[in-house]
Amino acid sequence: MRQRSIVILLGIFLGAGLLSGCAKTPEESLVKQKGEASLKNYEEGEALRGEQSEGEALEGDAEKGISKELAENGVETEDTETNILHESLGAPEHYQSEVADETGKLKIVTNADVEIPDADKVSAIAVSQHPFEQTLIDRITDTFFPEAEIYTYDSYNARTKADYQKEIEELKGYVAEGNLDPYQFGTDEAGNYYYDIYQAIEEDEQMMQEAPEEKNPVKVHPQYGLDGDMQGDDRFCGVACQPDGTSYIYLMKTYSGMPMEVRLEKMREKESNTRWMGYSMASVGGFSNLPEEKAMADAIGITLEEAQQITDEKTALLQLENMEMTSWEYGICYVQDDFSQTENAARKIADMGYMLHYTRKLNGIPITYTTSWGGSLEDMDSEMEPWAYEVLDFIVTKDGIDTVHFNNQYDIGEIRTENLNLLSFDKIMEIYEKMMLIQNADALNYAFSQTYRIDRITFGYSRIYEPAADSRSGLLVPVWDFFGSNETVYDNNGQKESSISRTQYNSCLTINAIDGSIINRELGY
Repeated sequence: MRQRSIVILLGIFLGAGLLSGCAKTPEESLVKQKGEASLKNYEEGEALRGEQSEGEALEGDAEKGISKELAENGVETEDTETNILHESLGAPEHYQSEVADETGKLKIVTNADVEIPDADKVSAIAVSQHPFEQTLIDRITDTFFPEAEIYTYDSYNARTKADYQKEIEELKGYVAEGNLDPYQFGTDEAGNYYYDIYQAIEEDEQMMQEAPEEKNPVKVHPQYGLDGDMQGDDRFCGVACQPDGTSYIYLMKTYSGMPMEVRLEKMREKESNTRWMGYSMASVGGFSNLPEEKAMADAIGITLEEAQQITDEKTALLQLENMEMTSWEYGICYVQDDFSQTENAARKIADMGYMLHYTRKLNGIPITYTTSWGGSLEDMDSEMEPWAYEVLDFIVTKDGIDTVHFNNQYDIGEIRTENLNLLSFDKIMEIYEKMMLIQNADALNYAFSQTYRIDRITFGYSRIYEPAADSRSGLLVPVWDFFGSNETVYDNNGQKESSISRTQYNSCLTINAIDGSIINRELGY
């Protein structure tokens, strides 16, 4: 284990040397061209494992085969395999440091495992937006709803006269009991109820006059261009009714920044207004009834392996090349409209499951999963067309797939640079420690202090692009991401209070591993 304990002030000059064989970069490299324009700066380097003769390659494969056979028969063997990428970057297994600004109120405390995939080469790879056409829509439909009856959302959820009558009688019953705030929305400063129960009754009576006697759901084949309130050339919204009785909202949209968005959500009878949240966020959100993390698998009712088997099968049917589950977390589904409770601790948990995140894995290196979907603009007046990232996320419970998010399918293109020259780990850490202080300096404008605690450092791919030049193509480049939590001490009516923010896959900083430039994950460059 390698440990360092240092304190670096905000203005310290980055001047340490690079490891032998790594690309040299001037100090002003923190601001660089990105995307296609940066390709001329991406120099071709040597293959990490060097050139192998055919005989050497066969000999290596034979040794691996013998070791595997011995291991399968219970014979222990010495593993002589080394992570050549880890070694070439000069990276430790674990990294520790502490840096602070000149006031000491902004601190970056790093005590992190360093995760680097074992790879023979690191390349810059072209990527583009896969056309969201009827062929793809049909593949998605056949993957998830091969035997379902699919109806337009509006026709399926149309309310009948009986539905309105039932609600009117329920509201009048509350009034008869003297309960004028049955859903506990509360009152304004003047004591007026936010929820006007008399107005609600009046509106229901008016709507009941035009409501049909019974539902007449309209069966459709999912596609763009259908007639209806929720349909059009850029959207489809339907309900897929499975033979087992479960139903899913089936939503497809195309809009600026999101050329393809597909969302499937299981419809819940008892708790219609629910939301899923990652366990790490829920654990700092004050959920008093949250199970211990080690007990989550039992609480969910199936194993991670069982959940992944379900999603692997669906991913294979989608025909997505090199798409693998690269990250996962426990998920909590809670009821959003429990207005009788105002504290997070009192939120009702409706379900629990696994949140499985799939990304491409190329040459053994995955696209690093983060919570950012990208597709943002630098300012509201920008006329550029943004492009959000590819996303394939599943939520799986004991009852099967609950939710699917599938956005912006990529087409993987040609390799632009075969073996990239990369900055050393030491150089990346110098940039990281300086830029974490610079980028978070404004926190002290509203807080007494802020402390970031980084516990995971990863090496993987990220897509970058130039929206001003081409909004539907870009590059996969290697990046370093830094994950952890931050604690803010702030003033609350004269009292010092603190809050901790932690989302397991929210990257606090992303650095281009080639040239050390900072990548804004929300913008995508």
